[in-house]
Amino acid sequence: MSVEILDGATIVNFMEDEEAFNVQICDRFAHLDSDHDGRLSYGEMLKELQCLRVFETHFGVDVETDPDELVRVYDSLFVQFDHDLNGTVDLEEFKSETRQMMLAMANGMGFLPVQMVLEEDSFLKKAAEWESAKLVA
Repeated sequence: MSVEILDGATIVNFMEDEEAFNVQICDRFAHLDSDHDGRLSYGEMLKELQCLRVFETHFGVDVETDPDELVRVYDSLFVQFDHDLNGTVDLEEFKSETRQMMLAMANGMGFLPVQMVLEEDSFLKKAAEWESAKLVA
C-alpha cells in the first residue's frame, strides 16, 4: 500500500488515455483469469471484488461484517460485471464495468485533491502513477 494524492481529474484523464487504460485492463484481466479461458468466474473475480474494500472505515482499518452480508454484496457486485448474466465476465464486460466504477469514484471525489491509501496493483494506483509520469515527461 502507498499513500497518494489524487482527484477526480486524475481518474478521468487516465481513462481518457485509451491505450494506458486498455493496457491496465488487459493486464488485470489476464492476472485474474487463472485458468486462461478468456472469462472470469465468480471465484476468479472474488479477489478483485474484495480489493474494492466496500466495508472499510479510515486508513485501511476494516469494519467487522456479517459473512452472509459479504456474500450478498460480492454476489451483487459480480452481477454488475456479468452484463449478459451467463455466470462469467468477459474482457469487454470487465472493461465496461471497471470504467463505470472508476467514473463513479471520480464523480464522488470531485476535483479537490484527496489523500488516499491505495493498494499497489489497484486501478487508482495505476492512475496516480500515470499522472506522475505525465508530469515528469
